[in-house]
Amino acid sequence: MNPQNLPPSSLPIRLSSPAGLSIQMNGNGSIRRMDHQDILLNLYLGTEMEGGPANLYLRRHGSSMESISLLGPHSPLSFDADEGSVNAAGEWMGIGLHLSLILSKEAPAWFWHVSLENGSSEVTTLDLLYVQDLALAHYWHVRLNEYYVCHYVDHTPLMHSDRGCVVASRQNLSMGGRNPWSVVGSLRRAVGYATDAMQFYELEARAGRPPAGLSMGLPASRLQHEHSMAVLQDGAVRLEPGEKAECGFFGWFEPNHPEATSPADLVIVDKAVRLPEAMPVRARARAAGFRSVGTLFTDAPLLCGEDLNEVELTALFGTERRHEERADGRLLSFFTGDRSHVALSRKELKVLRPHVHILRTGSTLIPEESSMTSTTWMGGVFHSMVTQGHVAINRFLSTVHSYLGLFREYGQRIFVELQGGWRLLDVPSAFEMAPQHSRWIYKHENGMIEVRSSASTERHELTLSIRIVSGSPARFLLSHHVAINGDDGSEAIPVQYVREREGVFVRAVADSDVGRRFPDGGFLVAPLAETIIERIGGDELLFPDGVSRNQPFLCLTSAPATSAGFRIVGRLVSGSSAGPPVMSETRYNAHTTSGLRIHPPSAGPLENPAAQIGEVLPWFIHDALIHFLAPRGSEQYTGGGWGTRDISQGPVEMLLAMGRTGPVRDLLTLIFKAQNPDGDWPQWFMFFDRERNIRPGDSHGDIVFWPLLALAQYLIASEDRRFLDEIVPFFHPDGEGSAEKVSIWNHVERALGVIRQRVIRGTHLAAYGNGDWNDSLQPVQPGMRERLSSSWTVTLHFQTLTTLTLALNRIGMNERSMPLEVEALKVREDFTRFLIVDGTLAGFAHFLKEGKVEHLLHPRDKTTGITYTLLPMIHAIINDLLEPDQAQRHLEVIRTHLLGPDGARLFDRPLEYRGGPQRYFQRAESSSFFGREIGLMYTHAHLRYAEALARYGDVEGFFRALCQANPIGLQGLVPSAALRQSNCYYSSSDAAFPDRYSASEEYDRVIRGEVSFEGGWRVYSSGAGIWTRLVVNCFLGLCREKSLLVIDPMIPPPLDGLKVEMEWEERKLEITYRIGTRGFGPMAVSLNGRELPFTRGQNPYRAGGAEIPMNMVQEQLAEGINRLEVLLG
Repeated sequence: MNPQNLPPSSLPIRLSSPAGLSIQMNGNGSIRRMDHQDILLNLYLGTEMEGGPANLYLRRHGSSMESISLLGPHSPLSFDADEGSVNAAGEWMGIGLHLSLILSKEAPAWFWHVSLENGSSEVTTLDLLYVQDLALAHYWHVRLNEYYVCHYVDHTPLMHSDRGCVVASRQNLSMGGRNPWSVVGSLRRAVGYATDAMQFYELEARAGRPPAGLSMGLPASRLQHEHSMAVLQDGAVRLEPGEKAECGFFGWFEPNHPEATSPADLVIVDKAVRLPEAMPVRARARAAGFRSVGTLFTDAPLLCGEDLNEVELTALFGTERRHEERADGRLLSFFTGDRSHVALSRKELKVLRPHVHILRTGSTLIPEESSMTSTTWMGGVFHSMVTQGHVAINRFLSTVHSYLGLFREYGQRIFVELQGGWRLLDVPSAFEMAPQHSRWIYKHENGMIEVRSSASTERHELTLSIRIVSGSPARFLLSHHVAINGDDGSEAIPVQYVREREGVFVRAVADSDVGRRFPDGGFLVAPLAETIIERIGGDELLFPDGVSRNQPFLCLTSAPATSAGFRIVGRLVSGSSAGPPVMSETRYNAHTTSGLRIHPPSAGPLENPAAQIGEVLPWFIHDALIHFLAPRGSEQYTGGGWGTRDISQGPVEMLLAMGRTGPVRDLLTLIFKAQNPDGDWPQWFMFFDRERNIRPGDSHGDIVFWPLLALAQYLIASEDRRFLDEIVPFFHPDGEGSAEKVSIWNHVERALGVIRQRVIRGTHLAAYGNGDWNDSLQPVQPGMRERLSSSWTVTLHFQTLTTLTLALNRIGMNERSMPLEVEALKVREDFTRFLIVDGTLAGFAHFLKEGKVEHLLHPRDKTTGITYTLLPMIHAIINDLLEPDQAQRHLEVIRTHLLGPDGARLFDRPLEYRGGPQRYFQRAESSSFFGREIGLMYTHAHLRYAEALARYGDVEGFFRALCQANPIGLQGLVPSAALRQSNCYYSSSDAAFPDRYSASEEYDRVIRGEVSFEGGWRVYSSGAGIWTRLVVNCFLGLCREKSLLVIDPMIPPPLDGLKVEMEWEERKLEITYRIGTRGFGPMAVSLNGRELPFTRGQNPYRAGGAEIPMNMVQEQLAEGINRLEVLLG
């Protein structure tokens, strides 16, 4: 066959073996996927546009290292195939090549054979590299999130006496009760290896640079990170003119490998090389096969922006630059204007996680199904993961897979025609982010281009505008990788589109999730005024031969011009206008932030940290709203639902802190509608009725408490007694019409019944059940769950009862509060009796059958190796469960054993890792990646530590903890913190150990600050909302309730004179803080020059806040600017 005549129906090429192994190969000679029955071996699906990571590279040694890929669009080979093998032949730089991929008939094994013949007149030294990305997981596990799958792939290098180093890989997550396993090795002798794509590609590959491993070789060290890959470097061969050599690699798959990888597994290497398919393949005559074909994505040069000079920076972004970030004297990023952050290209190539910004249309503070969401990436992805309604299922454009630039086709991309050829806009000179838009600046040799992506607050539409700032008019080709037909656009399903008067309407095929859900729905891509479209087509516009491969692309080419613009409108759900209240972007930003601005005293030692808190505040509010209204993140992109625990914390706390009780009422209604009739909640749930049945059947033991706590907090703030009488249905799979409907208070009683049943027999301590907040500590033995009590869950139980008691008393329902108050006292008594041992709070109490109690995560613990745990200590302080001397002791334990340079850590050391098999706890012992909660510094927990410090009265410690969660200027506070995006929330701080073993052996280096800290996953977390509340309620000490204004700041004395501006009930408020030696405990409060009398709130650890009747405050409010002055002790 030739590429022009290769029928699309024959793609991909499929190989299969009687042993159950199957491999698909694309028409460009790349590996699409590798499967064994229900297990996907490779991590990324290779594509017809670009190929995939799985490859073989031939290198020629000399004064410089030259290399060529043998698979994919850049291969010099011609391919042919049959059912059991693929063969290819060709020539490169005088070297004759023959390649074969053969599947074993007897075992799930595959073999790459490469025959080399030196056809040149010179002696040549060559070697081969084999790159194999690995998932070893169920297909949909992989497609939901490749990063998460990688966190559990254990790579173990082994040394074989004949074959050199081999890489064995085990999937530690259970796949249907199995742990899939593989080993790859050389058919000669491998001399180097790598275990993650980071080692092979390195960060600068995202700007189109060749993989560093091709020029530098492989490090021969293990890295357990987020791009699981086995890479082998074969020993070099020296070929005289006319001499031949046989090289190659093998792979073996085991469906189940219960034990950890060990040297005993080398017997499988021996089995593999004894198979008949391991023998060299006799070179066939060159067949009339197909040649791989490139595309614009593989062949068009990248347009990466050149550095901007000072004049250009000022012209583009103005003269004001706040919080400049520099390295080696060169500018990396800065903040400017009202709410803009600018990152330059040199920073993008230094940070682990590339710059990203999530945009959402609309201005309401409750989810709208007509709202659209888009993820924009600095590296030239102008819209991606575009959705309307459900932010994962209702997908129009695909998402970015990998942050190393392994693929460039995803989402919306732009090619610009310069000097007669297409160039792909990639990493820009500068990337500007504002709450509702992203902006890219491309300076190039012939001019400058600006691209802007926006999300309207007034209409549910996304826009894209392109402007040539300087230079000649040009054509633009917009490529849209369409994912509307499912599986993120991975299948060969051409885009179904029709031309309309407004633009191009794309609909889903009938047999797809979106097609079934919205039979007449779709998305409109329309040019803006004065934009002329010359051509509309599919993937054929991206191939040089103009022949479609049935790939799901929509392409639009504009006529030559100095500007062009487009909009994307969702038509899955009717109504393009945003729901009421409709606000302009400026008004919406002021509304969501209450216009809050922080002005620290100039020239003080804490001026910059305080200003940085004010700078990042609107960004964290933005992230909290994304988590609430469009729940997904940059790394955790397949969201779409609410975790019951998370939605009851971050959004509720943030909205109440900003005085937005109305949206909290609406949110609580949705939460109670998701409650099961038995009184419990699912672990997570979907909030649009269309997806109501997408929810798990169980939940962790702490979940039932969170909605009750959120309700109590709302009642205290609003005193909305009537809400308890609202009639709300329980969840029913057939919808609300079939559901039992009762009052909110009846919902509460149903939940309290569940709580009362789930206690350790003979105590009032909550039983662990299916888990608590720390998901990684679920016991391996199911029987342990009913006899285990989590101290942290007990503190939550107490907090829920006491907060609900206070709320009911506040609204005059004392008869309902009294039983709860009695229950809380009993919980407190058993907390002290069973959980505080030798003066130290244990993490778990295991109630054994013989009446004994085993304390885990405690100095008495001889089982887990963990002596101290953070969560129960800090929550006991937050909820006044410890006496002052006990609180002081536990804070000293935290400072000594749990505090690192980057913040508070979950345990005093990592749990032991044994290659993946679990002994006591599940994820904590099976994750091979030392990050997220496994890496112990989980920002959410750190923020609760900050809250405990505020409750206790450690002003300096609280302020430092608050700043440790702020990425702006972080290296000034934490010198070992790695560079990271400065305007988004990070859910963890990950000590950069290469694997779990080194993390355990060298963990003391973390505490000493000798290990670099990377930022973890971003945006999708309740932590941004919690941080916002800590700033407003604890740092600034402003807490608005229906009948009280509580003023209880925690401000370090060097910030004496701090001023704050904010909007309050449509009035402007200016607050000035006069700070004494303590930094807490208001001594006097005045409003507009008149002193306000107050009573002091209760706090067992320090002087409490000022509680001022709200009617007295409102009497003193005036038109114009109201001035509040707070004098602290």
